[in-house]
Amino acid sequence: METELLIRYIAVGVAVLLLGSTVNYGAIWSKIKSYFSWVAIKKNNVKIPENTKESDFLEIVELWHRLRLSCDEYGLKEATAKLDEVFPLLNVEE
Repeated sequence: METELLIRYIAVGVAVLLLGSTVNYGAIWSKIKSYFSWVAIKKNNVKIPENTKESDFLEIVELWHRLRLSCDEYGLKEATAKLDEVFPLLNVEE
């Protein structure tokens, strides 16, 4: 092998090492770990606890209530009436 060709290969190797040293491998590694943890959760069929389902329902009811109040504030009487028709059990106010 010629000396000039050997020097070129060494120069390319040093350039690759310098470029490789500028990459943030921690961020890449954390993304890879998070992906594989998501796959493991999906593969094992991890179930959501019942408390979360109940709080999700309460959050939906709160969002419906905010929507209804917003419709009232903006004077959208027909929208409020339709919301009351669709969700009659949520209309009970004490």
